[in-house]
Amino acid sequence: MATALMGSAVGSASAHPGADDTIAQNAGPCAELRQARQNDQGVRAAGPTAAGQIDAVLIAATNRAPIAGGKIVLTGIDACGDSIHRHMSTSVNGQVSFRGLQPGRYRLTAYRNSSATRSVTKADIDLPTPSLKTIQFTAD
Repeated sequence: MATALMGSAVGSASAHPGADDTIAQNAGPCAELRQARQNDQGVRAAGPTAAGQIDAVLIAATNRAPIAGGKIVLTGIDACGDSIHRHMSTSVNGQVSFRGLQPGRYRLTAYRNSSATRSVTKADIDLPTPSLKTIQFTAD
């Protein structure tokens, strides 16, 4: 089950990105944006065109406690037509934060732990303008 929460982030997230995060780049008018990549994880420099952020919180259905060590995968196509694939492990407070996103259509998929092959749930997210969206996933 996924719940969209509007407004600011639910605390701070200090999760770590995955080693195989990728962005498949298409040739076109976004070349100058691609040059602004900050690191090998494909995070774009924060700026007027790449200030989007999606936060996710993974909690247990039984006691509403945060799930540390869960995996959240972000996939989608951004406004430049780039195919995005990033993943992070949830921190001790069950949170992750995907920053520096272009407007686009994304899908978040939550897993109870990093080795799980069956997802807890999925959520499709439209990020039409640079903004902050927070999604809460509840795992059985």
